[in-house]
Parts: sequence; C-alpha cells; structure tokens
Amino acid sequence: MSKNDLIPVMSESVVMSVVLPTYNEEKNIVKVLDSMYYQKTDNGIFDRNLYEIIIVDNNSTDNTIELVTDYLLKHDDLNLCITEEKKQGVAWARKTGMDLASKRSHQRDFRTEQVQPLYICSADADCKVDETWLFHLKQTMDDTKAAIGVCNYYYPKEHFCQREKLWTVIEQILRARDVTFKIFGGFPDGKGFAATRECYDKIDGIEIFYQLKNGKFLCHLSDDWDFGIKARAMGFDIVYSPDSKVEINPRRVDNEIDRTINGLSYGEDGIITMRDIRPLQPKESNSDLTKIEARTMWEYAIKDFTPKNIILPLMLTTDFFKNDDVIAFLGDEFAAKLEKRIAEIKQEMSVKNFAPIHLYKTPSFRLYMEFKDELFEVMRTHIGEDVGHAPPLPPCLQEIEKHDELNLKDFIYYYCEDRESGEAHNYFGNGGVF
Repeated sequence: MSKNDLIPVMSESVVMSVVLPTYNEEKNIVKVLDSMYYQKTDNGIFDRNLYEIIIVDNNSTDNTIELVTDYLLKHDDLNLCITEEKKQGVAWARKTGMDLASKRSHQRDFRTEQVQPLYICSADADCKVDETWLFHLKQTMDDTKAAIGVCNYYYPKEHFCQREKLWTVIEQILRARDVTFKIFGGFPDGKGFAATRECYDKIDGIEIFYQLKNGKFLCHLSDDWDFGIKARAMGFDIVYSPDSKVEINPRRVDNEIDRTINGLSYGEDGIITMRDIRPLQPKESNSDLTKIEARTMWEYAIKDFTPKNIILPLMLTTDFFKNDDVIAFLGDEFAAKLEKRIAEIKQEMSVKNFAPIHLYKTPSFRLYMEFKDELFEVMRTHIGEDVGHAPPLPPCLQEIEKHDELNLKDFIYYYCEDRESGEAHNYFGNGGVF
C-alpha cells in the first residue's frame, strides 16, 4: 500500500485536523497514536468522527510508517491519512501536513456545497497528548473565537525525581510560561497548537526560512513561532488553553543537557536549525545539575523567555495596553513607559508595523535590556520570588556600563542588531523552554 493510497477525502464530520510530522519514531509512534485515539471529553468519549490525523513521513528509515499502517488497520474507526515530505526538516513536514489539511477541507466545501469550519492542529510525534487535549483545545477556541489556540505542556515529574536542581529550573520556566500565556496568549509551539483554516490561509500558512552554514541552506527551526508572529501582526487573536496539555518526551532534556546548560540548545552563532537529538548511546539520565549549572541554565532560559513572551506580544498587539489584565500585571507606571518606548522605537526604525517576521528581533531584545530590572520586578510579583533578578549584561556591555553609561542605549542597539550572527545570539541562546 503506497502513501498516496492513504489520503482519503475529508469526512464531512471532521472539525479538527491533527498534523503529525514524523521521522524515525518507531519507539514512540504507537503510544502517541494511542494518546490521540483515546481522546475524551470531561465526561465521556470525544467523538472520533470530529477529528482526523495526518501523518507526514519525513524520510523515515525505520519501521515508523509500517507501525502507523498497522495501527490504522486495527483501528478502522480512526480518520487517518499518511503522506510524505522529501525535504528534510520538521518545518517542511509541518507545512506539508497543514497545507494538505487546508486543501482537503476546501475540496470538501466544494463537494458539499457549504463552507465548514476547521481547526488545523499541530502535534509532535514523540510527545503524548493528554486524554482531553482536543476537547479542551476546541472548547477554548469555540468559546473565545480566537484564530489560534496554544496548548499547555509539561514533563513527567517522575522522570526527574533524582534531579532536584534540574527539575526546579524546568518547573520555574514552565510556571513563567503558564502565568504569562494566560495574560498575553503566548505563541504557537509545534508540540501543540491549532489555527482556524481562515487564519492559516490568510497568512499563507507556514513559512519556510533558511540560513546559510558552510555553503549549505539549512531550514530555520522556528516556523511555529514565526507563524504566530505573522498572525499577531495581521491582527489575529491568540488564546492559551491551559487545560489542553501535552506531555513532552524527556529525551529533549536528557540528550541536550550540556547544550541547554550552556545556552546552545537552539543553536549557536545565529544558526537556529533542527538537529537529531537521538544519539546512538543515550546519556545517563540520573545525574543532577550543580548549583552553578542550574543557575546558568536558568539565566539563559529566562533572558530569552522574557523578551519573547512579554515584550514581543506588546509590540505586535498594542491594544494590550488597554487590557486590564495586562495593566494589572505590568502596573500603570511601567505599562505607560513601555508603551511610550515601543512607539519611539517604531519611529526610530521607521517601522509602522511588525508584519515582517524578523523585524521583531532587535527591538524586543533592546527593550528587554533597557527595562530588565523592572521586568524582573514584575515577574517576581506575579510568577514567584524565585524568578530572582535579571541576569548580568554580557561582559562587553558590562564594561560599557562602567565607563560610558550615557551611551549604553546606543551600544545595546548595535549589540542587538548583531543578534542573528554571533555573540548576541549566544547570549540569548537557550530558547526559554526546552
């Protein structure tokens, strides 16, 4: 049976299409499919006629697709499609699956002569979704009429029971995510989000960006996040669904621990691309961090998280400055200062809006550095005292602060201009959550 034989027409009852990019996941794929098959509501079974799964095979060389095919034969009440994407990279695979979902739904509209709504969802092939994942995601988006719904996620605590310091860092950053996402809505993460077909089509879907390294094009990793930036910049609302939960595979920490400690989990020197995090010999997973390693990991995580998840939404959605929850979080005085400074930076850069995705980078990190002490005061108040204080400036700027404080803002400007190419990227390198 070929993959092309496994792309049926979309059922008239389907309102959610779950895209699952897949590459060599034979050890996880059955558990992942089980987690999607046994979906529930708060008080019963979630109707399987309401959703489908699109498996996008991204050049697997193991038995992943054979296991999927076998699963489909044993669960013929599951709406499941299999397709493939030859260009390597999760961004390409996600785009192929989401494009296919949109295309098939338009074909259904033509066939049935009526426009039917569709939520196009993203999930990861090594992460299990909770049993009410779809129900709560759909309920949140139905209730709020938002264009994008962002899921909650967590790690299995028992996996880290002998690594208290590491678990503390994970718990802290996920707590920060939960608090700020409830206020600002957050940004999509490939592990779990949904978009209306209308939104997906309007912003031309997932956009693929490339970087150059050693004379080769590399697929940029942040397609999911960039999708959210485009949506916000075009006026679409993003809502956080805290009860729609995804359990992250702990290998993402175990096999990247050294890079995460050193702020390199999302690349280095400006190169942010997908790597295979499945070494032939998995590392021992029972050793904890030292105090210094835990502090370093936290500093990389929080100084990347803060500009992306507090400042960036404010830049893209200035109506937030009229939102009571946002003002309560920031405080009247700080909110007014931020609103004024954002307007100034837009004028300085002759930027009237932030629709071009990469225009957000310099101003968001500039604002972080300019207001880091006030930002951390706010986070200590609303997230927890253990957030602590802002990590120190990079050494080059610490030196400037001592000898040329009057021009520090200018030095920050040019430092952040270099964010995509080297030292500045490595300073903000971890990615905030793992």
